[in-house]
Parts: sequence; structure tokens; C-alpha cells
Amino acid sequence: MELRTMSIERSVLEKVVRRIGGLGCVQFRDMNGVRDDDGEERAVSQRSFVTQIRTCESVERSLRYFDDLLETFPECVEQVGSNASSPVTPDPPLGVEDFRGALYTNLPNALETLARRLASDEASLKDQCEKLERYKTEFKTAAERIYAVRWAQQNSDQRNLDIAADELQREEHSLLDVQGGTKLYHIGGGGTLGQLIGIIGADRVGVFNRLVHRVTKGNVLVSWRAIEDEEGIDGDKCIFRILYTSYEMQTRILKLTATNYANVHMGKILLSADGRTDPRTSSMQRLPDNQTEFDRLLSDLSREVEDRTRMIQSTENLVFDKLRTISRVHTERRHYVLKEKAVYHTLNMMLVDQGQFAKATVWIPSREVHRVAEVLSQHPLCGLNTGDLKESDTSEPPPTYFDTNDFTGTFQGIVDSYGIPRYHEVNPAIFTIVTFPWFFGIMYGDVGHGMVITLAASLMIFFQNRLKRTQLNEMVDMIFSARWLLLLMGIFAVYMGFLYNDCFGMMLQYSDSRYVFPEDWVNGKKYENLTCYDGTVVPVVCNTECHMKDLKLVTVTSGLGASLTRCTCPNQVNLSSSVNSCPNFVNYNSTSANLMQPSSGPTWFGFDSAWHESDNKLTYFNSYKMKNAVLCGVLQMSLGLILSLYNHRYFGDVRHIYFGFIPECVFLFCTFGYMCIMIIAKWLTPWPNTNLAPNTLETMTKFFLSPGGYNLFDAEKCAAENDCSGYDYLYTGQKGVQVMMLVFAVMAVPVMLFPIPILKGKEKKARIAAGDPEAAMIDMQEVWIKQVIHVIEYVLGCVSNTASYLRLWALSLAHAELSEVFWKFAIMKPLASASGGSGGVIMWFGFGAWLSATLGVLILMEALSAFLHSLRLHWVEFQTKFYVGDGVRFTPLDFDEIIEEADRGRA
Repeated sequence: MELRTMSIERSVLEKVVRRIGGLGCVQFRDMNGVRDDDGEERAVSQRSFVTQIRTCESVERSLRYFDDLLETFPECVEQVGSNASSPVTPDPPLGVEDFRGALYTNLPNALETLARRLASDEASLKDQCEKLERYKTEFKTAAERIYAVRWAQQNSDQRNLDIAADELQREEHSLLDVQGGTKLYHIGGGGTLGQLIGIIGADRVGVFNRLVHRVTKGNVLVSWRAIEDEEGIDGDKCIFRILYTSYEMQTRILKLTATNYANVHMGKILLSADGRTDPRTSSMQRLPDNQTEFDRLLSDLSREVEDRTRMIQSTENLVFDKLRTISRVHTERRHYVLKEKAVYHTLNMMLVDQGQFAKATVWIPSREVHRVAEVLSQHPLCGLNTGDLKESDTSEPPPTYFDTNDFTGTFQGIVDSYGIPRYHEVNPAIFTIVTFPWFFGIMYGDVGHGMVITLAASLMIFFQNRLKRTQLNEMVDMIFSARWLLLLMGIFAVYMGFLYNDCFGMMLQYSDSRYVFPEDWVNGKKYENLTCYDGTVVPVVCNTECHMKDLKLVTVTSGLGASLTRCTCPNQVNLSSSVNSCPNFVNYNSTSANLMQPSSGPTWFGFDSAWHESDNKLTYFNSYKMKNAVLCGVLQMSLGLILSLYNHRYFGDVRHIYFGFIPECVFLFCTFGYMCIMIIAKWLTPWPNTNLAPNTLETMTKFFLSPGGYNLFDAEKCAAENDCSGYDYLYTGQKGVQVMMLVFAVMAVPVMLFPIPILKGKEKKARIAAGDPEAAMIDMQEVWIKQVIHVIEYVLGCVSNTASYLRLWALSLAHAELSEVFWKFAIMKPLASASGGSGGVIMWFGFGAWLSATLGVLILMEALSAFLHSLRLHWVEFQTKFYVGDGVRFTPLDFDEIIEEADRGRA
């Protein structure tokens, strides 16, 4: 990364920045953050191109308004190809193959011209849309009134109204006396009754009915009818008619209609005692008294509906035509404004004085400097020469830049989410490409589930070009962007599934078992006559001339007279005797025995299939997966320490090499590194009796808590006192080596703690003596505190981080057990209990339950869980060993990235 200075003529300033934005590899520094003359920060509002940025924001507001209209009227969106219209004038088309090229051929004041055009279009569309909404409201009102008039015409039987009036009058004679002279509207044959006819939403009918009866104390007559398939009336609506007897009731009912979104279209209105009318009834249609008036009213309303229909159609045509014209250039205009806004934000970072030149400092990747200078010098409008990019010095750390693609970008994003790498710091993303899917596969190892993830990722990769052109929602887009990561995760899960010999919770018989089962093995559990075998699978012993059925529970007697029961050859008479019926039989206590090793050797790959049918399957798999998790953890932490050495060497930090890296390695390798060596050595050693194999956990516990202590198996004590606890040594001199390892680990702690602060203190004194004013600001107390915290964190972290890697074992175990449980309880057990023709039905529902559980729990939830745990192992256990992550991201002016990010935000 290089820092360069450019002096650009003001006449071509915007053109140069646009050209650089097209290259997408130059980052501008803000030179207006601190002014050179008085050292004060220059406010954003005081910079040179604030007016243009505000113009861009005004254009963006107009474009967002058009976005909303085009979303409301999608039929107006017209797809255009390479012949994009001009961003300034809709007609005729500009006809450029690359819209970026149009940035250098715009008319003078193109942005201001576009802003005026869009403001005019916005004002025109707003006026037309307001008219359209008003016409639609009037049309809806007229359509509802027509329905109300027709319904009132069909239900205007005068005799029924007179009966209703007499009934209400009898019920309310006391109320009328109290009101004293309330004037009621006169209806025909001497009756007095008010009416309100309106339309209300069907969901408000029940509430409105209860409220009307409550405020009128039930002294009204209310009738309802649902409106079905009526032209001009949208939604579920009901028409209602309310008969009442007083002006006060009318006032209360009208208030209720307003609060319940009911439209009262017509009625017979009652007057108050002093002859006043309710103002809310001014726009209400009066109910006709005869059929002739009904017909005339219907004719007037029909003409009004026709007029409003024509006006709506005409206005919609105007709006649609305008939107179609806008849609042809809408995307290009939006991209144009995004670029122009980025250009002016960049220009505000430059020093633009009243002189002829503007000054800018830029960060450019070293390999791009020549290309940038060459492109700018070749463009006739820029006027820059190669020598105009002058080198510049600064104490500011350069930004960090990694050239990524679709494959590596996902892994770099995982690292960047933790922290941006410091400039020239070792980038963990390179190693994450392998270790991340590897750890995921360890936790998620299953051939079937891994193939599902691999297939899904492969399909996304195969159709990636089509999917990139499709607007995806946020969740799907996030999964699609990680398609290469998912592919590797699936491949590693398949590989580990073959290693575990596991597919959807079932065993894979891809190689013959090396274990021989007895001929009279009953239901895969135990012998018919012998009691040696309680379900544990035992390999062929005593070479090929002795069969498994020759082993029995035999009581042997030691030289001291003690009796021991052992599962061994029947003719063995005591612990030290080698006389038995099996030729070449070796005592089971001997370290050179070969009792637990199959005669034909292990399987060529993965676990032997016989373990899936054994009673101690869980114990065996737990032992392997737990040890494998520890090995993987110590291996990755060791890699982190080695990478820290490269960082120290590059930055010239010799102190941290001798008093940081070396003692840290000594502590880790002498403790948990030694435990890994024990695990591997134990795997490579054939144990005739696995009970005598050293217990790694107990050995490491005594390693720390009881140095030099070891629970050794004593054959004489076993024979005499029947106390057969303890283990054999893993190798000769094990106790002495462990004590030495512990001493080295303890000695490494003070080496990590003291030298670095002491050396920094001496360096501080030397700098003060040399007259360095910044040296006096170094707080040695803070240096000591930070070093103590670092040492404590590292020592405890070696323990906690190693334990944290056991999540690889725990999740692998949980995934395998869940797979087996779902398969057995959803498929196998229902089928085993089926009888007759019910097997097909049970299989149908059982398979559906198994598929749902597999997809929902094992594919989605378990995969997400394994992903998050793998993420934590890389962020906390791995990267903390060497990674600082306090760098600054390289953010060049890149038009393509700006547009892509804006389009992604609109999706």
C-alpha cells in the first residue's frame, strides 16, 4: 500500500474523481479533517461541495417517491436493455454501452438539470395522484349511495314503518314528556320516525350494534344486511338502517358512526326543538318520499358514477404514461445520483482553495499505482501524467487490503467480523479456509446430512449467475453469499461421516469387519452357554488357531493362594502359567500381548462396523472423539503460536520472541502438548488388557496435583488383596519425564511475566535521557498490569481453551445420538410393531416424521449450532494467540461496489 499525493486542475477535478471511481482501487484521505492554518476541524457544512451533495439528496428523495409509485403500480415498470435513456433527458435514448461513460459526456450542470426535471415530475405526479385518490373516493361514495338507495327503495314499505313508529312511540312516551316538545319528523300516515341508512365494515358490525343500543338504551330499531359482490364496493361491508324517535338519539348515533368508520349516506333527519339541524347531516342524501324521487336519485347517482369512472381512467392514463417514461431511465438515474454523491463526498476530502489546483492524498495498492497513473494519463479529460502521483510520507498506518473473490471473500468476512487485520499482520482467513470446515465436519460428521448440505451449496453455485440477478431477501442472500463455505462444510461433513461410519444414524458397511462373532451368538448380545461376553465385541485372540468360544470365565489361583476370575483361556491355571489350550497364547498382563488386535489388522478406513452393534459403542466413540478434540485443539493453538512468531519477526519485536513466544510454547507443549503425545502413544501401543492402559485424564490430574505420583498396577497386590486398580507405564521413565515437564512449564511463567516490563522500563529511561518528550508519558504501572493480565490470561487460557475444544466431541456425540434416535423411533420401532397391511401406513407417517425431524433439527438447527461453535473456536481459541485485529479497512472509491450495496439494500 502506497500513499500518493495528487495536484489536480480545478477545471478537470470532477472528471478525474469520476475516472478514479470507475477504477475502484483508490482510497482518498480526508485532508479537511484538520485545517493547516489554525488546526481547527472544518465542519461539513463549510466544505466546498455541500450544495451539490444537498442537490443529490434532493434528487434521491424524488427518486424514492418514484420508487414508491412504481411499487404501487408495478404494471408501469418497463425493463430496458443496453439502450438506457439519458439521466437528464428521457427522450431520446443516450445509447451508451456503459453508463459510467456517460459521466464524462454529461451536459453542463447535468445534476442541477436532473434535479429540476425530477422536481417538476414529482410535483406533477403528486397533483395527479391526489386527483386520482379524490376521484376514487367520490366514485366509492357514489357506488355505496346507489346501493343504499336501491336497498332503501326495496324496503320502503310505509305500513311497516308506521307500525315501527307506533311501537317506538308507545315505548318512549315518558322520554318524550321529559324532553318536552321534541319535534319529530313526520312520516306519512301520522307516524313520526327518523332514519339513518349507511354502510359499515363487517368487522365493526357487532361493536357498533352494541354501542348504538347502549347510548339509546335500546329504544331504536336496527336492521342489517351483508353486501355481496357489489361493483364499486370493496371489502366485506354491511348496510344498516336505524330507526329512532328523537334529535338527541340522532346526535348520539351520528357520533358513533364517525368513531366506527361507518358512512351514513341517506336518511330522514329530525330537527331539534328550536328547528336546528345537525351539521353532520349537511352532506347526507335525504330519503325520497316516493318511487319517482327514488328513480330520479338513482339516475343522478348513476351519471355521477360514470363521470367519476371516466375521470379515474383519464387520470390513471396520465399517471401511468408518466411513470412508464420515468421507469425507462429510473435505474440509470438512481445509479447516476449515487455516483455523483460519492464524487462530491470525495471532493470534500480534498484541499480545494481559490487557486488553480486542488490537492488530494490517496492510498493505492502498490501493484495498482502504475495502472492508475496510466489510465488517468490516457484519458483526454483528466490531464494527469504519471509523475503527478507523488509519493508521500505519513505516520498513519496504511489501510488493510485483500484482493478476494467469491470463494475467499466468505472466509475473509468471517475474520473481518472479529476485527480487520493490522497492516501486514498474518491474515487468519488463509488458514480458516481449511480449519473452519474441518471443525464443522468433526462436529457434524454424517454422510447423509453432509451430502444434503453439499447438494444445496452445489445448486447455489451452479445457478449463481441467475441468483445474483434475483432480488433475494436478507436471510437467503446471506446463505447464498456463503455458498462456497457451505460446500466445503458439506464435503468435510461427508468425509468425517465416512470416518465415523455414520449415515443418517445408520452404519455403512463399506468394508468387512475385522471382528469375528461366535457361531452361537444369540440376537447379537451374548453366548448361549458362555458368560464371558456381556455384549462387548471381542476380537479373535490366541492367533488363528484358537476361537472366541474357547474363552471362558476361569478362576485362577496365584502363588499366594488368592483367587481371581478372568475371561481367558480355560486351561490357564495361574497368573504366571503359560500352559493353555491356545498355542502361542501370551499372558494377558504382558505388554507384548496381542489380545485386542484383530488378526487381519484394522479396517482400511474409518471405524469398524462391528462397534455399531456393541454395548460399549458409546464408550468407545466417546473415548476417540474426546481425544481427537483435544488433539485438534492443541494443534490449532500451536499453529496460532507459530503464526505469532511470524508477526513478531516482521514487526521486529525481538523481546516478544524470546520472552513471549518461546516461554508460551514451552508452557503449552510441556502440559497439553505432552498430553497429546500420551494420547498418540497410547493409540499406537497394543494393550492385551485395556484395563491396564494408562488413564490419560487421571495421569494429567496427577501431573499437576501430585508431581511424580502414578497409580501403578501391582500384580502381587492384585493376587494377594484382590486390589487390581492401577495402570502400566506408557513408557520407561515416565515419572521422571513428567516431573521435568512440569518444572519447565512452571519456569516458563516468570519468563513470560518479568523480562518484558523490565526491558520497557529501561527503554523508557534511555529515551528520556535522549530527550524524547513522549517517553515520559509511558506509564510503567500500566505496563506491569497489562503484562500480569496477559500472563494470567494465557496460562488459564491454555486450560480453558483446551477444554473449550471438547465442544467438538460434545456436538459430534449429540449429532450422532440424535440421528440414531430419530431413525430408530420414527422408522425402525414403528415398523417392528406393525402387523398386516398397516406397515405401509406406518411407514408413510414414520418417514414423514423422520424427514421433518431430520430437515428441521439435524440439517438446520444442528448445522447452525456447529457453525457457531466453529466460529467461536476460531475467534477465541485460535485468533487470540496471534491476531490483534485493530487494522483499518481499505475503502476505495468504487462505483460498482456503491451501486451493488445500494441495490442489495433495496432488495
